[in-house]
Amino acid sequence: MNTPSHFASALPSQRDMQLIRRKAARLRADHLRSLLGRLAAFLKGRNADLDPRRLGGGRAVG
Repeated sequence: MNTPSHFASALPSQRDMQLIRRKAARLRADHLRSLLGRLAAFLKGRNADLDPRRLGGGRAVG
């Protein structure tokens, strides 16, 4: 039988996989930038910048 598999149709296409990989890379880069900004703020003694409830999504400004 040459009917398409239900499992194969549930898998993401190559284009979808590329988009997923790009988004994952962007998220990792954003996370690393945020961590480095928080570390820099901590080393400079600006603990107020580390409050996650402040505006800007918890990223250190500066």
